[in-house]
Amino acid sequence: MLKVENLKKYYKTKDVEVKALDGISFNVSKGEFISIIGASGSGKSTLLHLIGGLDYPTSGRVLIDNTDIYKLKDDERSIFRRRNIGFVFQSYNLLPMLNVYENIIIPFGIDGNKVDKKYVDLIVNVLEIKEQVNKMPNELSGGQQQRVAIARALVTKPSLILADELTGNLDSKSSSQVVYLLKKINKELGNTILIITHDDSVAQAANKLIRIEDGKLVMNNES
Repeated sequence: MLKVENLKKYYKTKDVEVKALDGISFNVSKGEFISIIGASGSGKSTLLHLIGGLDYPTSGRVLIDNTDIYKLKDDERSIFRRRNIGFVFQSYNLLPMLNVYENIIIPFGIDGNKVDKKYVDLIVNVLEIKEQVNKMPNELSGGQQQRVAIARALVTKPSLILADELTGNLDSKSSSQVVYLLKKINKELGNTILIITHDDSVAQAANKLIRIEDGKLVMNNES
């Protein structure tokens, strides 16, 4: 369901050309849970942004469900991204004036769609935040806020979930709980998940591991 072909992203700084990504290629099948691991500056976040259509590659292609996302016009790509990709970032990006339930259903309002209450309830139960739905974000722990962010990413039933260092702000216990929940989501709901991380313990939770160094893919293994 995801094909990355010879993806490159080059930046020019004065007289120096920086190769943030230098010819990355790999395929992801529907329902896989994949970790992309690398040190800071390795290019892993750049890769995630390009897969998610948040930036433009210098060259190469990204195909999601057979759609070449960089052949779409800007507005078409925005709509495609909103309907097919769920993002979870290190910063939870919850709106402080809305309660948990209202934060979760934000994507329905953006697209003007009716809230699928049954599916929202399912996600809330899978993520074990049923008791928090009427609370405000500032009443939650970091781990709980991250679960809300994951729930918001799931509500439109995207085919692909992209998570960027989602455990970076969490302690080890909360990190383990969030990783456990991602595995649960992958198994019970069937979402394809790509998680960017520098943490080997987080990466090993996935079914497949991709390692990036200096903008190049150096390992693509079953975990």
